Amino acid sequence: MRNHRESEKRKKTLIRLIAIMMAFTLVMLMTACGVSSGGDPAETKDPEGVTVVKLAFYPHGHVLNVIAEDQGYLEEEGIKVQYVKVDTDEDVFKGIKNGTIDIASNSGTNLPLERIAAGQDLTIFGGYLLTGCMPVFAKEDTEWKGIESLIGKKVAFEPNLYCITGPLLDKGYDPLRQINWYETGTQEERIQAVKEGKADYALVGTQLNNVINTDPELKVCTYASDVLPEYSCCRVVASTEWVNENPDTVKALLRAWIRALSYYDSHHDEAVTLLVKETGQTEESIRAYLDNPHCDINVDPMKSAVDRAWKYMGELGLLSASASKIDIDEHINTVLYKEALDECQDKYGNDNSKFYERMQGQYARNNMN
Repeated sequence: MRNHRESEKRKKTLIRLIAIMMAFTLVMLMTACGVSSGGDPAETKDPEGVTVVKLAFYPHGHVLNVIAEDQGYLEEEGIKVQYVKVDTDEDVFKGIKNGTIDIASNSGTNLPLERIAAGQDLTIFGGYLLTGCMPVFAKEDTEWKGIESLIGKKVAFEPNLYCITGPLLDKGYDPLRQINWYETGTQEERIQAVKEGKADYALVGTQLNNVINTDPELKVCTYASDVLPEYSCCRVVASTEWVNENPDTVKALLRAWIRALSYYDSHHDEAVTLLVKETGQTEESIRAYLDNPHCDINVDPMKSAVDRAWKYMGELGLLSASASKIDIDEHINTVLYKEALDECQDKYGNDNSKFYERMQGQYARNNMN
């Protein structure tokens, strides 16, 4: 009996050891293959060992990434961008939280700031659209005397669009109380609300600029960038942990996009053609914003513009109560962009010296404080 018990004991011990070894082997395999579980910031690798960056992708696309892929900049940097299609901004920030998305570049500045204020640990480390073609519009016969015309009227967009409500604060107005905010489920519904007389004014994003400009019933009163220059339209954002764990990957992506912006500077028409092919949109709809001078594409993180946005949203009461305890500068990483810009200038500066001088000047003006 004693020998039998000892034999059973040895058998159970052996089974436990085998289970532990199998679990350890599985973890090692997952790590080697770049598999992540729920927010793990580890890099993802493709079957050939190339680093994969998962980018939230909207139907209107990302012209710099399209260029970077077409011109081989991503390949030269040893990275591959995998598009993760999203329908809503809620999908984007959930994806960042659970690790199915690494980076967002088309979700504005106000939305990342709201998430940071609510406790999601995000870092802004670059930019996409510095300003977009975001028109404030009304019926064709509506009087417009400036943003003061919004006061006392029904307006179909959210108060968190600080590019309009912030300057109204500066003029001494209280836009949350002095404007009648008309809620809609989609931006397309804002257009319909104005046309049906349910709202006096509205604002829509860059991708709908062409719709407003080609509708004879509507007129553009102003653009957001006329009201607040360099307002910071879309910042590039990721979880702070991912940025901190993958600085080389972040810089590689930024270098590819900086080079793509340099290309865009001198090959505008070619860039339009590439985006048409990538997104399936018409050339007319893409040119409606890429050819518009209000559309300013820029990779710089623009710390000063983000700080200003945070200030406006706080003064408007649009951030959570805990926001006052947050130092927003701790969620803006300008170092990686500057290193990437310097490295690009050292290696490629002779190809477009004026471009790199302009980018360095912009960085100095907007990120040093």
